[in-house]
Amino acid sequence: MSIVRVPEYEAEFEAEAFEIYALPRSDANGASPYLEKYHRPLVSTDAILDTRTGVLDRSEGILTWIIEGFDNGWGYSFEPHGVYKLLVKKAKPLEDLGYMRPSWNNRYYVLEVLEEHAKHSELEALSAYLKTPKYLHTDRGDFLLNREYQYYTARIDDYAFTLDVDEGSDESCTVALAAFNTIDNFKAFEQRISTYISEKLLDLANDWLDNDDQDPITSDVFAKRITMGELAFRNDGTIEVYYDDDDIFWGHCIIAHIDADGNPVDADIAG
Repeated sequence: MSIVRVPEYEAEFEAEAFEIYALPRSDANGASPYLEKYHRPLVSTDAILDTRTGVLDRSEGILTWIIEGFDNGWGYSFEPHGVYKLLVKKAKPLEDLGYMRPSWNNRYYVLEVLEEHAKHSELEALSAYLKTPKYLHTDRGDFLLNREYQYYTARIDDYAFTLDVDEGSDESCTVALAAFNTIDNFKAFEQRISTYISEKLLDLANDWLDNDDQDPITSDVFAKRITMGELAFRNDGTIEVYYDDDDIFWGHCIIAHIDADGNPVDADIAG
């Protein structure tokens, strides 16, 4: 593995190289293919300070570079919410981002890591804050913020929960929490969604039978066999509900999609 400069990729960035302080949200843990023989790691940031202006930007940013090969990790390595001084180029802004997040216009091409554990009082204070566990307290239990994935997590009774932070925020959680609070009884909710899944996917379940000699699965049996395990409350008010399939689909996960009004609208399998 080696970090390389690729002219085709560098053309997406401005010509000027300058210094920033950055707080990476996590270490690099993957990369997308680029051209035929390269890969492009992407690391989200929770803060960027441009040394040219002294302005601190708390919107989500992206650090990126190009590697060739996988012999030794992803090139650069970052401590989550460590303070780094970097030599970078800024992405040329795109007018039409299409399906991409706004942070795509806030990309920085890393040319060199100038300092690890860099000294900057404002960034060091922010780093200490972001490394401190953040909890969301509710009547049903306490949720812990996962800053890397931008959601709160908890396990309550038999279920795992995630609550997305609000769009454009790194801590507030009003929309997902409101959706969570609309469900008074999660056992009753599980029964209702299980019934929906058993009707929606019944034909598919029978298509997955091992052989033609098996008795067809009925919707009642289907609903009793599957088990709700995780609920993901999104920041648009929708919910994704994950079920164990009891090997009906040979170990694939069942996902039910719930709209912002609390009604199931689709179900499918994954994994």
